[in-house]
Amino acid sequence: MVEFIKKYSMHIFIVIIAVLTVYDIIIWDGLSPVRKLINLFAILAILHEIEEKYWPGGFVELMLKKLGVKTDDFDESRAKLNVVIFWLVYIALGYVFDSAIFLFMMTVFLAIFEALIHTAGIKIHNLDKPYTPGLVTAWLMAILAIYSIIQLNGYGLIVPIDYPIGFVLFVLSFIALASQTYKLAGLNMKEVIRRIKSQ
Repeated sequence: MVEFIKKYSMHIFIVIIAVLTVYDIIIWDGLSPVRKLINLFAILAILHEIEEKYWPGGFVELMLKKLGVKTDDFDESRAKLNVVIFWLVYIALGYVFDSAIFLFMMTVFLAIFEALIHTAGIKIHNLDKPYTPGLVTAWLMAILAIYSIIQLNGYGLIVPIDYPIGFVLFVLSFIALASQTYKLAGLNMKEVIRRIKSQ
């Protein structure tokens, strides 16, 4: 069962979000603004993971190459599962606790970070073309993130404390995900930083 979930984690993710989307479409008028936005983020998350991993080559492969790690030494299916779990936790927190805006802000900061890191990746990886796998959907998420801030501010739903709390929670959770991902490549965060600095 574990191997099945690892192998088909993206398919499971797509099914879960598809079911949620159909349900939300049915009750759309009764949804809170946050739940509507988190569903849009969920759809973009799927598109982003597909673009990032499959079109073309994959962002993970770029990172592994940068760190001098062979793809054969990396448990890609487990890494995909970790990312799916990460997204599902973000989506669930934002959706279930839609009145706790700081939880939704985690997704907002993640979206903005994705756009920045994918853009920076062009220079980091010395790419010939101004594109990294996942760049297009990362910027679509960033645009949605900015729109979300504007809209929720318009409704008076965001209070100043939501920003720092959401940001700190995002940073801590992302570091946890990155640490687990690099661990699958046999690296810890200190070694990752050392290898990047040495290049």
